[in-house]
Amino acid sequence: MNRTKAAGVPFRPARVQRTFEEVVKQVRGQLARGELAPGERLPPERTLAARLNVSRSALREGLRTLEMAGIVELRKGRAGGAFITRGNQQVVSESMADLLRLGNVSWSDLTEARILIEAIIVRAACERATQEDYDALEDNIRQARRLFDEGQLMKKTEVLIEFHNILARATGNPVLAMITSTLTEMLRYFTRRLGSETTKAVFRSRRRFMTAFVARDAHAAADEMERNLRKVHRLYLKLARTGGVRPNATGRV
Repeated sequence: MNRTKAAGVPFRPARVQRTFEEVVKQVRGQLARGELAPGERLPPERTLAARLNVSRSALREGLRTLEMAGIVELRKGRAGGAFITRGNQQVVSESMADLLRLGNVSWSDLTEARILIEAIIVRAACERATQEDYDALEDNIRQARRLFDEGQLMKKTEVLIEFHNILARATGNPVLAMITSTLTEMLRYFTRRLGSETTKAVFRSRRRFMTAFVARDAHAAADEMERNLRKVHRLYLKLARTGGVRPNATGRV
């Protein structure tokens, strides 16, 4: 479907009640049916409002809702308008981060999910990783170690967290990459709240992991990753207690 086909998409008049929600529903429905595609521009505001039989203010509210959901991008200027996006995993990450802030997800929940997902990722990446992926992971470790030596502990932690995103991308599976991005965004929430650990042990763990990973020993690499994740889990529970943020019995902080 080209970018001009959306002009002929048969939008139906919206129901009277909560008209902006009908706008959202119709756009989502047309995406599901393949009548709209990423990159397409929706008809001009006046035209679209008339087809939907809604006010332009209701249409704008619907489009803003779609923008917040990561489905539509609203661009300004002569070449502007409403465009179907190519997907924004940041929206998913932010929604999950909100669950953390609301207290619906615990540190223990996050660790368990990471252990299960990372085992799958390590095994897939061991089979598919390229030299470029190896280089990116090694660069990440060197950058993190440099920041550690300079005493920039929070920046070091951010870089170490990114290691997991690089590893997930090495699988070549965008769904695994998206899930990992969501989990690491949740991890960032905890580290920003609790602070950064100061041990060098993580670098020894990374070296052991890379030795197994480059050798494509998926079992050894996955085991090392799990040991590291469990150690980090215990460390951050300790940070929570000593920092005045006490977790409950399930590890909720």
